[in-house]
Amino acid sequence: MLRFAEEIVLLLLDEERGALISSLQPHSLDIILAGAVLMDLALEGRIDTDLTQLSVVDSTPLDDNLLDPALADIAQSAETRAISFWLVRIAERGGEIRDRTIARLITRGILEAEGDTLIFLTRPVSRSRRYPSIDGNVREEVKLRIMRVLFSEEIPDPRDIMLICLADACGIFESILSKSERAEVQERIEVVRKLDLIGQAVTQAIRELEPSPTPAPPPRRHRDIPQAPGLPLIGNVFTMVSDLQGFLVQHYRTLGPIFRVRAFNTHFTVLVGPEANRFVAQDKRYLRNYESWLPLNADLGMTHLLIGMDGSEHTRMRRAHADYFSRKLLEHRTDEAVHIMRQEMAEWSSDQAIPVQYAFQRIVTRQLGELITNTDATAYLDDLIFFFQAIMRLYFSRQLPRWVKYLPRFRRTRKRVEELVQKMLAEHTPENRRTRPPDFIDDVLELNRTDPHFMPETNLLLTGLEAFMAGLDTISTICTCMTYELLKHPDLLTRAAAEADALFERDSPGLKDLRQLDVIHRVALETLRLYPLSPATKRTVANSFEFAGYHVPAGEQVLIGYAVPQLMEEYFPEPRRFDIERYTPERAEHRQTGVYAPFGVGTHQCLGRSLSEVLVALNIATLVHKTELVPDPPDYTLKIKRLPVAQPDRSFKFRVARRRI
Repeated sequence: MLRFAEEIVLLLLDEERGALISSLQPHSLDIILAGAVLMDLALEGRIDTDLTQLSVVDSTPLDDNLLDPALADIAQSAETRAISFWLVRIAERGGEIRDRTIARLITRGILEAEGDTLIFLTRPVSRSRRYPSIDGNVREEVKLRIMRVLFSEEIPDPRDIMLICLADACGIFESILSKSERAEVQERIEVVRKLDLIGQAVTQAIRELEPSPTPAPPPRRHRDIPQAPGLPLIGNVFTMVSDLQGFLVQHYRTLGPIFRVRAFNTHFTVLVGPEANRFVAQDKRYLRNYESWLPLNADLGMTHLLIGMDGSEHTRMRRAHADYFSRKLLEHRTDEAVHIMRQEMAEWSSDQAIPVQYAFQRIVTRQLGELITNTDATAYLDDLIFFFQAIMRLYFSRQLPRWVKYLPRFRRTRKRVEELVQKMLAEHTPENRRTRPPDFIDDVLELNRTDPHFMPETNLLLTGLEAFMAGLDTISTICTCMTYELLKHPDLLTRAAAEADALFERDSPGLKDLRQLDVIHRVALETLRLYPLSPATKRTVANSFEFAGYHVPAGEQVLIGYAVPQLMEEYFPEPRRFDIERYTPERAEHRQTGVYAPFGVGTHQCLGRSLSEVLVALNIATLVHKTELVPDPPDYTLKIKRLPVAQPDRSFKFRVARRRI
């Protein structure tokens, strides 16, 4: 049986945005969840209510982490109190109740999470509109059930009566029904509300707690956002290019979490610090990514690319891609990824200094190509590297002038990557597919067939390349930086190798076995902290908002410095020191809210995050298990280039000192 809190969350789920509806204030949501807890306690016979008072009938715990804390609190009270008192008291734990509710729905297979902020109905639930069997009972999806009660004369279930009472008291129907629909069912809601005494008591108390509308305050003069000092004409260009993360940390200290910067004639409002990360993660109404990629779309004749989409279309495209850019891809294919890694390593000669970044780029290109598209793209590796770096510098960071796209090398490379995509498309025609299981390209072509407006042929070029864009640079960079730190810290290398040896003692290690790679996992976490893939990302303000006491108008260009807290000593003591003990359960420095965001924050956080984590762990475990390496030269210091995404310089090389059989 689902608890009321679970059904409230499902009723509030905006399936297009992957979040709870944004029109409901956090305080109201906390009160709703508190009311849901009280209703369940009443139905379980633990409390009793009249229209004003609440008392305990039975204080026996229910072994339920949503209900038992509230029951214990009520049972400890020496006096009988009003329902409103307990609503406010329980609402103080609203965030905890919400998080536990969502976690429970994920465990039950009703919701699935994407990243840290997006939640969706699982595909079976979304398609069948029914929940998985709970206690032997299959329950119809809550929205469908409640709408049928409201728009018919059907006699409702007692739980549905209470749920309707709760939803009506908190204004949920104002968020999920149109004005005309609310008018149509208002009389029906009034009838249903009178059918249950507990529902009446709780909803009356909730209405008393909800604040009355207040008149809009008079317009006030907006304060000027502080400006970071810079040089005449060029502004902050040089300091931002040389060390963007350090620049942002310095000005966060002096100017606070919001300030303005200038690069020649371009101005940006910068949002930094844990405050900014929490703001961007929690509210999805204010920022969009569309403008950053408009020139690329225009030059390639495309309508959109995943990274440049926003709103419901972006959510839909992420959902369409999700299975191929998450750990699910490797659920039964870890052996294939390891096999590719070992094949590439077998080509390394002990007489040769191996450029580490390029070696991992080749490995990752093979892994992503073969696992996601069933295509070996290594013959196009140099073209892919140049093309992706060029479009990032040309269209996103604007480090290159627009005329670069007319140069022979760019035009030649574009033809080569177009040739690769055409090759992949040709290999996925029905006559060539035969009995092979469907892959990413098959799904893209099917989307083009069924919804050509959403996925037109003009979009197939870069959409086909997304398999490589998702990880060619990012996964290889993480692996390269981890290798550098392991070689620099022999004690960690020894511990990592021991973990890898234990892993490969199994005949066929799977995803669950990777959880045993504790040291390798923590080395990855610390690598991502010290070597952020991109210290900041660019967005456009879609709707004006207030942040840290300042007004940010619609249309403004903003930089989100999400990696800034990762170099702040108040969150990570001695932040420049490589220390994997930060991630032990005792310290858990990365668990502080808003301080650790290596893959970005908000709706545009990296789609391939979980896939990256798995491939990185597999590749590093395979590397340290099969070989003993030495840096070349031994005293090498890693150099990082910003292109604009972080990438180790190719001057970092190692030699194979000994190969273990």
